[in-house]
Amino acid sequence: MKKTFTLTQLVESVKSVINRTYGENAYWVTAELVKLNIKGGHYYLELADSVEGFNTAQMKAVVWRTQVLALQTNLGEEFKQLMQPGNRLLFKVSVAYHEIYGLSLTIHDLDPAFTYGEIELKKKQTIERLKQEGLYDLQKQLKLPMIIKRVVLIGSPDTSGYRDFLTEITTNNIYRNFTIQQIATTVQGDKAVAEICQALQEADTYDADAIILIRGGGSKMDLNVFNDYQICSAIAGLRLPVITGIGHETDEVVADLVAHTRQITPTAVAKFLYVRVGTFRADLQTNLDRVLTQALSQMARATEQFTNTNKFLSHYFQHIITEYRTDLQSKLHLIQLFTADTLAEERSMLQLALNRGGTASVNYLKVLHEIELPGTLDRILVNAQNLIDISRLEMNAMRDKIELLNPLKLLKVGYTISSIDHTDLAQYTGDYIGKELQTLTDQFTIYSTITKIQK
Repeated sequence: MKKTFTLTQLVESVKSVINRTYGENAYWVTAELVKLNIKGGHYYLELADSVEGFNTAQMKAVVWRTQVLALQTNLGEEFKQLMQPGNRLLFKVSVAYHEIYGLSLTIHDLDPAFTYGEIELKKKQTIERLKQEGLYDLQKQLKLPMIIKRVVLIGSPDTSGYRDFLTEITTNNIYRNFTIQQIATTVQGDKAVAEICQALQEADTYDADAIILIRGGGSKMDLNVFNDYQICSAIAGLRLPVITGIGHETDEVVADLVAHTRQITPTAVAKFLYVRVGTFRADLQTNLDRVLTQALSQMARATEQFTNTNKFLSHYFQHIITEYRTDLQSKLHLIQLFTADTLAEERSMLQLALNRGGTASVNYLKVLHEIELPGTLDRILVNAQNLIDISRLEMNAMRDKIELLNPLKLLKVGYTISSIDHTDLAQYTGDYIGKELQTLTDQFTIYSTITKIQK
Protein backbone atom coordinates (compact mmCIF):
# COMPACT_ATOMS: atom_id res chain seq x y z
CA MET A 1 0.00 0.00 0.00
CA LYS A 2 1.39 3.46 -0.99
CA LYS A 3 2.48 5.73 1.79
CA THR A 4 0.66 9.03 1.37
CA PHE A 5 0.91 12.46 3.02
CA THR A 6 -1.37 15.42 3.12
CA LEU A 7 -0.19 18.65 1.60
CA THR A 8 -0.12 20.18 5.07
CA GLN A 9 2.20 17.43 6.30
CA LEU A 10 4.54 17.93 3.35
CA VAL A 11 4.58 21.71 3.78
CA GLU A 12 5.25 21.36 7.51
CA SER A 13 8.10 18.98 6.74
CA VAL A 14 9.61 21.44 4.29
CA LYS A 15 9.22 24.25 6.83
CA SER A 16 10.89 22.11 9.49
CA VAL A 17 13.86 21.38 7.23
CA ILE A 18 14.25 25.05 6.32
CA ASN A 19 14.03 26.14 9.93
CA ARG A 20 16.62 23.55 11.00
CA THR A 21 18.93 24.56 8.13
CA TYR A 22 18.64 28.36 8.29
CA GLY A 23 17.02 28.96 11.66
CA GLU A 24 17.36 32.54 12.86
CA ASN A 25 20.59 33.12 10.92
CA ALA A 26 20.90 36.28 8.88
CA TYR A 27 22.78 36.63 5.57
CA TRP A 28 24.03 39.56 3.56
CA VAL A 29 22.67 39.09 0.01
CA THR A 30 23.06 41.22 -3.13
CA ALA A 31 20.15 41.36 -5.54
CA GLU A 32 18.40 43.65 -7.97
CA LEU A 33 15.13 45.20 -6.85
CA VAL A 34 12.69 44.29 -9.63
CA LYS A 35 9.32 45.26 -8.18
CA LEU A 36 8.11 47.13 -5.11
CA ASN A 37 4.64 47.23 -3.61
CA ILE A 38 3.85 49.21 -0.45
CA LYS A 39 0.79 48.12 1.52
CA GLY A 40 -0.10 48.98 5.10
CA GLY A 41 3.35 50.40 5.66
CA HIS A 42 4.99 47.10 4.69
CA TYR A 43 7.32 46.91 1.70
CA TYR A 44 6.79 43.86 -0.52
CA LEU A 45 9.71 43.31 -2.88
CA GLU A 46 10.57 41.04 -5.75
CA LEU A 47 14.30 40.41 -6.00
CA ALA A 48 16.25 38.91 -8.87
CA ASP A 49 19.76 37.98 -9.87
CA SER A 50 21.30 37.55 -13.32
CA VAL A 51 24.48 36.54 -15.06
CA GLU A 52 25.35 38.10 -18.45
CA GLY A 53 21.78 39.25 -18.89
CA PHE A 54 20.14 35.90 -18.04
CA ASN A 55 17.90 35.59 -14.98
CA THR A 56 19.44 33.08 -12.55
CA ALA A 57 17.30 33.56 -9.45
CA GLN A 58 14.12 35.30 -8.33
CA MET A 59 12.52 35.52 -4.91
CA LYS A 60 10.03 37.52 -2.89
CA ALA A 61 11.02 39.56 0.13
CA VAL A 62 9.33 41.77 2.70
CA VAL A 63 10.36 44.65 4.93
CA TRP A 64 7.92 44.82 7.81
CA ARG A 65 6.59 48.24 8.77
CA THR A 66 8.58 48.49 12.01
CA GLN A 67 11.79 47.78 10.13
CA VAL A 68 10.81 50.28 7.41
CA LEU A 69 10.50 52.98 10.06
CA ALA A 70 13.89 52.02 11.49
CA LEU A 71 15.56 52.15 8.08
CA GLN A 72 13.92 55.49 7.27
CA THR A 73 15.24 56.89 10.55
CA ASN A 74 18.77 55.63 9.87
CA LEU A 75 19.01 56.46 6.16
CA GLY A 76 16.66 59.45 5.82
CA GLU A 77 15.83 60.43 2.25
CA GLU A 78 18.40 57.95 0.93
CA PHE A 79 16.08 55.08 1.84
CA LYS A 80 13.47 56.25 -0.66
CA GLN A 81 16.12 56.69 -3.36
CA LEU A 82 17.65 53.29 -2.70
CA MET A 83 14.31 51.49 -2.80
CA GLN A 84 13.77 52.13 -6.49
CA PRO A 85 13.26 49.32 -9.04
CA GLY A 86 16.40 48.75 -11.05
CA ASN A 87 18.84 49.41 -8.19
CA ARG A 88 21.19 46.65 -7.09
CA LEU A 89 21.25 46.50 -3.27
CA LEU A 90 22.91 44.69 -0.39
CA PHE A 91 20.31 43.33 2.08
CA LYS A 92 20.64 41.62 5.44
CA VAL A 93 17.99 38.88 5.24
CA SER A 94 16.72 35.79 6.94
CA VAL A 95 14.96 32.88 5.23
CA ALA A 96 11.29 32.41 6.07
CA TYR A 97 8.81 29.78 4.97
CA HIS A 98 5.07 30.11 5.35
CA GLU A 99 2.67 27.23 4.88
CA ILE A 100 0.43 29.28 2.57
CA TYR A 101 2.64 32.04 1.14
CA GLY A 102 5.66 29.88 0.54
CA LEU A 103 9.36 30.73 0.68
CA SER A 104 10.42 34.36 1.11
CA LEU A 105 13.08 36.60 2.60
CA THR A 106 12.66 38.91 5.54
CA ILE A 107 14.81 42.04 5.21
CA HIS A 108 16.38 43.35 8.44
CA ASP A 109 18.89 45.89 7.18
CA LEU A 110 20.23 47.67 4.09
CA ASP A 111 23.81 48.74 3.32
CA PRO A 112 23.85 51.83 1.04
CA ALA A 113 27.64 51.71 0.63
CA PHE A 114 27.32 48.69 -1.66
CA THR A 115 24.91 50.53 -3.96
CA TYR A 116 27.19 53.56 -4.05
CA GLY A 117 30.03 51.25 -5.02
CA GLU A 118 27.86 49.90 -7.83
CA ILE A 119 27.20 53.48 -8.92
CA GLU A 120 30.91 54.23 -9.06
CA LEU A 121 31.54 51.02 -10.99
CA LYS A 122 28.86 51.85 -13.56
CA LYS A 123 30.23 55.39 -13.72
CA LYS A 124 33.70 54.10 -14.63
CA GLN A 125 32.20 51.70 -17.17
CA THR A 126 30.29 54.56 -18.80
CA ILE A 127 33.46 56.69 -18.99
CA GLU A 128 35.45 53.83 -20.55
CA ARG A 129 32.74 53.16 -23.11
CA LEU A 130 32.54 56.84 -24.09
CA LYS A 131 36.33 56.96 -24.51
CA GLN A 132 36.41 53.77 -26.58
CA GLU A 133 33.71 55.15 -28.88
CA GLY A 134 35.53 58.48 -29.26
CA LEU A 135 32.72 60.48 -27.62
CA TYR A 136 34.37 61.55 -24.38
CA ASP A 137 36.19 64.66 -25.68
CA LEU A 138 33.90 65.72 -28.54
CA GLN A 139 32.32 68.60 -26.59
CA LYS A 140 35.73 69.98 -25.61
CA GLN A 141 36.50 70.49 -29.31
CA LEU A 142 33.59 72.91 -29.73
CA LYS A 143 34.20 76.66 -29.43
CA LEU A 144 32.31 78.47 -26.69
CA PRO A 145 31.31 81.99 -27.84
CA MET A 146 32.96 84.89 -26.02
CA ILE A 147 29.52 86.33 -25.27
CA ILE A 148 26.79 83.79 -24.45
CA LYS A 149 23.39 85.50 -24.67
CA ARG A 150 21.03 82.89 -26.16
CA VAL A 151 20.74 79.68 -24.14
CA VAL A 152 18.46 76.66 -23.93
CA LEU A 153 17.74 75.71 -20.31
CA ILE A 154 17.01 72.04 -19.50
CA GLY A 155 15.86 71.03 -16.02
CA SER A 156 12.93 70.59 -13.68
CA PRO A 157 11.08 73.87 -12.99
CA ASP A 158 9.86 72.44 -9.66
CA THR A 159 13.38 72.23 -8.17
CA SER A 160 15.18 74.89 -6.14
CA GLY A 161 18.27 74.65 -8.37
CA TYR A 162 16.18 75.61 -11.43
CA ARG A 163 14.67 78.56 -9.59
CA ASP A 164 18.06 79.61 -8.23
CA PHE A 165 19.47 79.74 -11.77
CA LEU A 166 16.63 81.92 -13.10
CA THR A 167 16.76 84.23 -10.07
CA GLU A 168 20.52 84.73 -10.39
CA ILE A 169 20.47 85.25 -14.16
CA THR A 170 17.62 87.80 -14.05
CA THR A 171 18.51 89.85 -10.93
CA ASN A 172 22.29 90.29 -11.10
CA ASN A 173 23.75 93.78 -11.47
CA ILE A 174 26.19 92.97 -14.31
CA TYR A 175 24.10 91.76 -17.28
CA ARG A 176 20.52 90.48 -17.57
CA ASN A 177 19.59 90.71 -21.26
CA PHE A 178 19.68 86.95 -21.91
CA THR A 179 17.37 85.01 -24.21
CA ILE A 180 16.40 81.80 -22.39
CA GLN A 181 14.47 78.99 -24.10
CA GLN A 182 13.23 76.60 -21.37
CA ILE A 183 12.61 72.88 -21.82
CA ALA A 184 11.09 71.23 -18.76
CA THR A 185 12.07 67.63 -17.89
CA THR A 186 12.12 65.37 -14.88
CA VAL A 187 15.57 64.84 -13.39
CA GLN A 188 14.99 61.60 -11.51
CA GLY A 189 12.83 58.52 -11.77
CA ASP A 190 12.10 56.05 -14.55
CA LYS A 191 11.25 58.70 -17.17
CA ALA A 192 14.23 60.98 -16.52
CA VAL A 193 16.70 59.40 -18.98
CA ALA A 194 14.31 59.40 -21.92
CA GLU A 195 13.02 62.92 -21.23
CA ILE A 196 16.50 64.42 -20.79
CA CYS A 197 17.77 62.77 -24.00
CA GLN A 198 14.77 64.06 -25.92
CA ALA A 199 15.23 67.56 -24.46
CA LEU A 200 18.91 67.59 -25.47
CA GLN A 201 18.08 66.65 -29.05
CA GLU A 202 15.37 69.31 -29.20
CA ALA A 203 17.66 71.97 -27.70
CA ASP A 204 20.30 71.27 -30.35
CA THR A 205 17.86 72.45 -33.05
CA TYR A 206 17.50 75.96 -31.60
CA ASP A 207 19.44 79.02 -32.73
CA ALA A 208 21.37 79.36 -29.49
CA ASP A 209 24.90 79.88 -28.18
CA ALA A 210 24.87 77.06 -25.62
CA ILE A 211 22.74 74.47 -23.83
CA ILE A 212 22.41 74.65 -20.02
CA LEU A 213 21.74 71.37 -18.16
CA ILE A 214 21.08 71.90 -14.45
CA ARG A 215 19.94 69.97 -11.41
CA GLY A 216 20.09 70.99 -7.75
CA GLY A 217 21.92 69.09 -5.04
CA GLY A 218 20.98 65.61 -3.84
CA SER A 219 22.32 62.25 -2.85
CA LYS A 220 24.41 60.03 -5.09
CA MET A 221 21.24 58.13 -5.95
CA ASP A 222 19.49 61.39 -6.91
CA LEU A 223 22.31 62.35 -9.27
CA ASN A 224 22.96 58.85 -10.63
CA VAL A 225 20.73 59.48 -13.64
CA PHE A 226 23.41 61.83 -15.00
CA ASN A 227 25.87 58.92 -15.12
CA ASP A 228 23.65 57.16 -17.65
CA TYR A 229 25.37 56.31 -20.95
CA GLN A 230 22.42 57.44 -23.09
CA ILE A 231 22.42 60.94 -21.61
CA CYS A 232 26.20 61.28 -21.78
CA SER A 233 26.45 60.04 -25.37
CA ALA A 234 23.62 62.42 -26.34
CA ILE A 235 25.56 65.35 -24.83
CA ALA A 236 28.73 64.34 -26.66
CA GLY A 237 27.00 64.28 -30.04
CA LEU A 238 25.44 67.76 -29.87
CA ARG A 239 26.57 70.58 -32.15
CA LEU A 240 26.04 73.20 -29.42
CA PRO A 241 28.37 73.36 -26.39
CA VAL A 242 26.80 72.11 -23.16
CA ILE A 243 27.32 73.78 -19.77
CA THR A 244 26.33 71.70 -16.73
CA GLY A 245 25.49 72.72 -13.18
CA ILE A 246 24.58 69.51 -11.41
CA GLY A 247 24.54 68.93 -7.65
CA HIS A 248 26.88 70.56 -5.15
CA GLU A 249 30.56 71.48 -5.25
CA THR A 250 31.76 67.97 -4.37
CA ASP A 251 29.44 66.14 -6.74
CA GLU A 252 30.76 65.00 -10.12
CA VAL A 253 28.81 62.94 -12.62
CA VAL A 254 29.79 61.67 -16.06
CA ALA A 255 27.60 64.33 -17.70
CA ASP A 256 29.91 66.95 -16.12
CA LEU A 257 32.98 65.23 -17.54
CA VAL A 258 31.68 64.86 -21.08
CA ALA A 259 30.14 68.36 -21.29
CA HIS A 260 32.06 71.34 -22.68
CA THR A 261 32.08 73.27 -19.39
CA ARG A 262 31.19 72.22 -15.87
CA GLN A 263 30.07 74.54 -13.07
CA ILE A 264 29.54 73.33 -9.52
CA THR A 265 25.91 74.48 -9.07
CA PRO A 266 23.04 75.98 -11.12
CA THR A 267 23.75 79.34 -9.50
CA ALA A 268 27.41 79.06 -10.53
CA VAL A 269 26.29 78.51 -14.15
CA ALA A 270 24.32 81.77 -14.07
CA LYS A 271 27.32 83.63 -12.61
CA PHE A 272 29.59 82.11 -15.27
CA LEU A 273 27.33 83.50 -18.02
CA TYR A 274 26.89 87.06 -16.79
CA VAL A 275 30.45 87.45 -15.49
CA ARG A 276 31.72 86.34 -18.93
CA VAL A 277 29.68 89.10 -20.59
CA GLY A 278 30.73 91.63 -17.94
CA THR A 279 34.39 90.77 -18.37
CA PHE A 280 34.16 91.14 -22.14
CA ARG A 281 32.42 94.50 -21.78
CA ALA A 282 35.01 95.70 -19.26
CA ASP A 283 37.83 94.66 -21.61
CA LEU A 284 36.22 96.60 -24.46
CA GLN A 285 35.84 99.69 -22.29
CA THR A 286 39.44 99.40 -21.10
CA ASN A 287 40.72 99.14 -24.67
CA LEU A 288 38.54 102.07 -25.77
CA ASP A 289 39.82 104.20 -22.90
CA ARG A 290 43.39 103.26 -23.79
CA VAL A 291 42.87 104.23 -27.45
CA LEU A 292 41.25 107.55 -26.51
CA THR A 293 44.02 108.30 -24.02
CA GLN A 294 46.71 107.57 -26.58
CA ALA A 295 44.94 109.63 -29.23
CA LEU A 296 44.57 112.62 -26.91
CA SER A 297 48.18 112.24 -25.82
CA GLN A 298 49.39 112.17 -29.42
CA MET A 299 47.25 115.21 -30.28
CA ALA A 300 48.65 117.07 -27.27
CA ARG A 301 52.22 116.22 -28.29
CA ALA A 302 51.55 117.21 -31.90
CA THR A 303 49.97 120.50 -30.79
CA GLU A 304 52.91 121.26 -28.53
CA GLN A 305 55.38 120.38 -31.27
CA PHE A 306 53.53 122.57 -33.77
CA THR A 307 53.51 125.49 -31.32
CA ASN A 308 57.20 125.10 -30.62
CA THR A 309 58.02 124.79 -34.32
CA ASN A 310 55.95 127.86 -35.10
CA LYS A 311 57.74 129.86 -32.44
CA PHE A 312 61.10 128.59 -33.64
CA LEU A 313 60.38 129.41 -37.29
CA SER A 314 59.11 132.87 -36.42
CA HIS A 315 62.19 133.60 -34.36
CA TYR A 316 64.51 131.99 -36.95
CA PHE A 317 63.15 133.96 -39.92
CA GLN A 318 63.10 137.14 -37.92
CA HIS A 319 66.74 136.54 -37.05
CA ILE A 320 67.67 135.83 -40.70
CA ILE A 321 65.87 138.92 -41.95
CA THR A 322 67.57 141.03 -39.31
CA GLU A 323 70.98 139.66 -40.25
CA TYR A 324 70.41 140.27 -43.97
CA ARG A 325 69.09 143.76 -43.29
CA THR A 326 72.13 144.55 -41.14
CA ASP A 327 74.49 143.11 -43.76
CA LEU A 328 72.80 145.05 -46.51
CA GLN A 329 72.97 148.26 -44.54
CA SER A 330 76.66 147.64 -43.78
CA LYS A 331 77.42 147.06 -47.43
CA LEU A 332 75.47 150.13 -48.45
CA HIS A 333 77.30 152.12 -45.86
CA LEU A 334 80.65 150.79 -47.11
CA ILE A 335 79.66 151.59 -50.64
CA GLN A 336 78.74 155.08 -49.60
CA LEU A 337 82.04 155.50 -47.79
CA PHE A 338 83.97 153.98 -50.64
CA THR A 339 82.15 156.10 -53.17
CA ALA A 340 82.70 159.27 -51.18
CA ASP A 341 86.39 158.51 -50.76
CA THR A 342 86.75 157.64 -54.40
CA LEU A 343 84.92 160.75 -55.46
CA ALA A 344 87.05 162.89 -53.22
CA GLU A 345 90.21 161.26 -54.52
CA GLU A 346 89.14 161.35 -58.08
CA ARG A 347 87.87 164.86 -57.83
CA SER A 348 91.39 166.20 -57.74
CA MET A 349 92.38 163.88 -60.58
CA LEU A 350 89.36 164.99 -62.55
CA GLN A 351 90.50 168.45 -62.16
CA LEU A 352 93.71 167.46 -63.91
CA ALA A 353 92.20 165.21 -66.55
CA LEU A 354 88.57 166.10 -66.72
CA ASN A 355 87.96 164.71 -70.14
CA ARG A 356 89.55 161.28 -69.57
CA GLY A 357 88.73 160.99 -65.88
CA GLY A 358 85.10 162.06 -66.23
CA THR A 359 84.32 159.28 -68.69
CA ALA A 360 86.14 156.62 -66.65
CA SER A 361 84.37 157.65 -63.45
CA VAL A 362 80.98 157.52 -65.07
CA ASN A 363 81.64 154.04 -66.50
CA TYR A 364 82.96 152.79 -63.19
CA LEU A 365 79.91 154.02 -61.32
CA LYS A 366 77.66 152.34 -63.86
CA VAL A 367 79.38 149.02 -63.30
CA LEU A 368 78.95 149.28 -59.57
CA HIS A 369 75.34 150.36 -59.80
CA GLU A 370 74.12 148.12 -62.57
CA ILE A 371 76.08 144.85 -62.12
CA GLU A 372 77.78 144.28 -58.79
CA LEU A 373 75.19 145.78 -56.47
CA PRO A 374 72.14 144.13 -58.14
CA GLY A 375 73.97 140.81 -58.15
CA THR A 376 74.56 141.00 -54.43
CA LEU A 377 70.94 141.92 -53.79
CA ASP A 378 69.73 139.08 -56.03
CA ARG A 379 71.77 136.54 -54.08
CA ILE A 380 70.39 137.80 -50.82
CA LEU A 381 66.81 137.56 -52.10
CA VAL A 382 67.33 134.04 -53.56
CA ASN A 383 68.77 132.74 -50.30
CA ALA A 384 65.95 134.27 -48.30
CA GLN A 385 63.30 132.87 -50.68
CA ASN A 386 64.86 129.37 -50.46
CA LEU A 387 64.75 129.43 -46.69
CA ILE A 388 61.14 130.60 -46.74
CA ASP A 389 60.13 127.82 -49.21
CA ILE A 390 61.78 125.13 -47.08
CA SER A 391 60.04 126.41 -43.96
CA ARG A 392 56.70 126.52 -45.82
CA LEU A 393 57.10 122.86 -46.87
CA GLU A 394 57.88 121.86 -43.28
CA MET A 395 54.87 123.78 -41.98
CA ASN A 396 52.59 122.18 -44.62
CA ALA A 397 53.83 118.72 -43.63
CA MET A 398 53.18 119.55 -39.97
CA ARG A 399 49.69 120.86 -40.87
CA ASP A 400 48.91 117.57 -42.71
CA LYS A 401 49.96 115.54 -39.66
CA ILE A 402 47.76 117.63 -37.41
CA GLU A 403 44.86 117.30 -39.88
CA LEU A 404 45.14 113.50 -39.72
CA LEU A 405 44.59 113.72 -35.96
CA ASN A 406 41.78 116.27 -36.24
CA PRO A 407 38.62 114.92 -34.43
CA LEU A 408 36.47 116.82 -36.95
CA LYS A 409 37.29 114.03 -39.44
CA LEU A 410 35.42 111.57 -37.21
CA LEU A 411 32.37 113.84 -37.47
CA LYS A 412 32.68 114.02 -41.28
CA VAL A 413 32.51 110.20 -41.63
CA GLY A 414 29.24 109.98 -39.67
CA TYR A 415 30.14 109.85 -35.97
CA THR A 416 28.42 112.28 -33.58
CA ILE A 417 29.09 113.59 -30.08
CA SER A 418 26.09 113.76 -27.70
CA SER A 419 25.90 115.63 -24.41
CA ILE A 420 23.40 116.79 -21.80
CA ASP A 421 23.93 120.16 -20.11
CA HIS A 422 27.38 120.31 -21.85
CA THR A 423 28.32 117.03 -20.15
CA ASP A 424 29.33 113.97 -22.21
CA LEU A 425 26.82 111.10 -22.00
CA ALA A 426 29.51 108.71 -20.71
CA GLN A 427 29.98 111.00 -17.66
CA TYR A 428 26.41 112.24 -17.17
CA THR A 429 24.79 110.80 -14.04
CA GLY A 430 21.51 112.70 -13.72
CA ASP A 431 17.98 111.98 -14.97
CA TYR A 432 17.55 111.61 -18.73
CA ILE A 433 13.79 112.01 -19.33
CA GLY A 434 12.85 115.55 -20.30
CA LYS A 435 16.45 116.68 -20.72
CA GLU A 436 17.66 118.46 -23.87
CA LEU A 437 20.12 116.32 -25.85
CA GLN A 438 22.73 118.18 -27.91
CA THR A 439 24.08 116.09 -30.83
CA LEU A 440 27.12 117.55 -32.64
CA THR A 441 27.71 116.60 -36.30
CA ASP A 442 30.23 117.92 -38.83
CA GLN A 443 27.74 120.46 -40.21
CA PHE A 444 25.44 121.47 -37.35
CA THR A 445 24.21 120.77 -33.81
CA ILE A 446 20.88 118.95 -33.30
CA TYR A 447 18.84 119.76 -30.20
CA SER A 448 16.25 117.15 -29.11
CA THR A 449 14.23 116.33 -25.99
CA ILE A 450 14.62 112.90 -24.39
CA THR A 451 11.27 111.15 -23.95
CA LYS A 452 12.39 107.55 -23.57
CA ILE A 453 15.58 105.64 -22.86
CA GLN A 454 16.25 101.95 -23.40
CA LYS A 455 19.32 99.94 -22.38
